[in-house]
Amino acid sequence: MIILRLGKAKSILDGSINSALTAVETYNRPRTMFRIENYIVLMIIAWTKLFHAFFQSEIGEKYFYKEKNGRYKKIDGEKKAWELAECIKEYQKMRKAYPNLSEATVANLNFFIGLRNKIEHRYWDGSSLDILLFGECQALLFNYETLVVTLFGDDYSINTCLAYSCPLMASRKVSS
Repeated sequence: MIILRLGKAKSILDGSINSALTAVETYNRPRTMFRIENYIVLMIIAWTKLFHAFFQSEIGEKYFYKEKNGRYKKIDGEKKAWELAECIKEYQKMRKAYPNLSEATVANLNFFIGLRNKIEHRYWDGSSLDILLFGECQALLFNYETLVVTLFGDDYSINTCLAYSCPLMASRKVSS
């Protein structure tokens, strides 16, 4: 387990957790427009920041792209950090005291990376997909929670912050 003190890695991890909690809050809010889209984008941010916090604590600022001349690649004047797909690849090939992500977790992440790209860069109509993606969304959150606790310990678990959703029960006539 990685022990974090105040600093950049802890700040990045806090941002990751806040993004995940906001994703869940948005997904569970009644009558929310773009519910699934917001959930997906915020969870991709949460996962990316989770990896950035891990890399910051384990390898320092080596999770940024570099040009061939050795200088950092910049976008809008700031160093360009690895996106989620690159983070997954680099995490999986690192020598570390923590287990690699399972094939199922990587498949789930790649599925949502593709959906996020579609949401941001192409036409997307998620209005009828909420119910179809519910299980995948749950897996994305469960896998996130598992990795947070594995890497940083129970103090960073989001499970204690989440309430169980209350399903709408259809009223039924009781026949006598």
